[in-house]
Amino acid sequence: MPGIVVFRRRWSVGSDDLVVPGAFLSIVHIIWITVLGVILGIISWDTSVTCVLLLWEYVLAYLTIFIVSLVVEIGICILSTRGGILDIDARDPIQNLLYIKLVLLLVEAGWLCVGVTWLKFYYESCPAVDQAKDVMLGLVISNWCILASVTITVWCTYDVAGRSWVKMKNYQRSMREAETRTGRMHYKRSGSRNRNWRHRKVIRAYQDSWDTRCRLLFCCMGNSDRNRNSFAEIARLLSDFFRDLDVVPSDVVAGLVLLRKFQKVERELIVKQRKNDTYEFLSGVPITPRTKFLSLTEDGDLAHFQAAIHYMHFALAAYGWPLFLINQTTGLCQLCTRLRCYCFPCVKNDEDVIVVEDNCCQCNYAALKRMVDVGEVEVVYATFHVDVGETPFFVAIDYTRQKVVISIRGTLSMKDVLTDLNAEAEVLPLTPPREDWLGHKGMVQAAEYIRKKISDEGIISRAFNKNPERGTNHFGLALVGHSLGAGTASILAILMRQEYPDLVCFSYAPPGGLLSMPAQQYTQEFITSVVVGKDVVPRIGLRQMESLRADLINAIKRSVDPKWKTIACSIMCCGCSSIPTSAAILEAGGCITDYQRDKDQARAQTIVPSDSSIALTLHTPLYPPGRIIHVVRHHPNKGE
Repeated sequence: MPGIVVFRRRWSVGSDDLVVPGAFLSIVHIIWITVLGVILGIISWDTSVTCVLLLWEYVLAYLTIFIVSLVVEIGICILSTRGGILDIDARDPIQNLLYIKLVLLLVEAGWLCVGVTWLKFYYESCPAVDQAKDVMLGLVISNWCILASVTITVWCTYDVAGRSWVKMKNYQRSMREAETRTGRMHYKRSGSRNRNWRHRKVIRAYQDSWDTRCRLLFCCMGNSDRNRNSFAEIARLLSDFFRDLDVVPSDVVAGLVLLRKFQKVERELIVKQRKNDTYEFLSGVPITPRTKFLSLTEDGDLAHFQAAIHYMHFALAAYGWPLFLINQTTGLCQLCTRLRCYCFPCVKNDEDVIVVEDNCCQCNYAALKRMVDVGEVEVVYATFHVDVGETPFFVAIDYTRQKVVISIRGTLSMKDVLTDLNAEAEVLPLTPPREDWLGHKGMVQAAEYIRKKISDEGIISRAFNKNPERGTNHFGLALVGHSLGAGTASILAILMRQEYPDLVCFSYAPPGGLLSMPAQQYTQEFITSVVVGKDVVPRIGLRQMESLRADLINAIKRSVDPKWKTIACSIMCCGCSSIPTSAAILEAGGCITDYQRDKDQARAQTIVPSDSSIALTLHTPLYPPGRIIHVVRHHPNKGE
């Protein structure tokens, strides 16, 4: 951090990331220098023969190239290990060594072509020196592989907006210097316009890059207008995440390693100091005497928890046959006995149920029926149609608990992933509108799709009127879902509550970035969310990711170790302290309050403290819905 600038272009690699490639090339060249030196020393070269003379000159020249390359690579390794992550001044000379290394690579590529030519004309016909010929063949193959790996590495670290980035930073620097010297207002006005234009150009380049990556990753989904719009929105979100921050992928890795260590030290210090009555952390949550636990001996809590377990089967059933086969050891046999291949005209569907876009043997519907076999349940409607913002769901009548159940499927396809990634906040489509009631955009679209479908096709009315003699017209409404389905079910419950004021919703592992605080507080009356252990989905959202970004920057700023040491010590257990130097300083100094204050300030800032020209996006905070039941494996007693 930041990315290295070579050929007036920023690259997605830092000057402290060259330790490993430099060490790898050094080892390879040491091996080849040894082999070539031995070959030159032990073989008797008859230089009177033209092909032998050419081979001897070729090996000698390659030995010289390898020795020079080895010196340069050792220099790159040494310079890369200097300074901390942000101390780039100590590594400035590395750019000159990279230029020298590039020249050597070009010379080596040309010399490899000479070697291929020799092999073509003399490998079979040249007398004697059989060992040298075999070594030369291996040398040519090995170095072509190395050149290919270098080319792939350069391609992977290529920054599409690297040249525009350098121009923008240079321009910003020159404008700041001009403003400092003159202080004239016209510099500020014209500089602001040009700076904004260059900034927009860089951001646009990054958005185009992410859009291309999304199209390649989701190439099997087609090129519809809906998909193109989704790609554009997701590309904008991804490009805005680090925005103007000059970070490279290895910085993120090192930051995560440091952050994990910082959090461990922070939690241990909190427990040791007995602050806020905290005496234990359970699944990342502090446990205090005020922590509320379900009392499963009381009828109210026990009945509610049993209802959550009951409707979990409905939420899982929406996934169809893939999840059924995963959860059942004899699932294939059970599924095969329930299949009916309606693609044959002789097979008739004698069930009064509508099944949409299942396969001809209705594998998903067969698995669904088996998974909701937890009482007297009748499926009324099931659709397995999926698209961006259009999620599969089914409607069933639960006679056991006297509910009509709408169960919505979670993430199972690439189109579902696009719905998940479309995570900006959008106003919920309520009547009358409430501007501060916001929800996850992709899931708002999915909830609107389901509401419109069940309304237009009269699915809910059909379910309530299915069996009036058994009182279905007086049944309640329950909405359930897992993951993506949980978020969609929660938003759909908000949209439908005006029409069905007694509805309930059970949301299993809902996304953390789902509802704004006013909407979340409203849902506590009728939505119950269930979170198991340290499940990351209920803890993640755009604002949470932006807090993670701030914590990463804060951790990197506090780091005093080189990046290679930080990452290496997270992998190896030998020769490394379990706590990085920066975290050890934090622990020894007892400055946990300062660290917490800096972390909170970094999360709230929209600019980087060290450079006010770097703007950070901060989205509206969104939260998981309703009251949350957090299920954990074990809770120690306070005396333990």
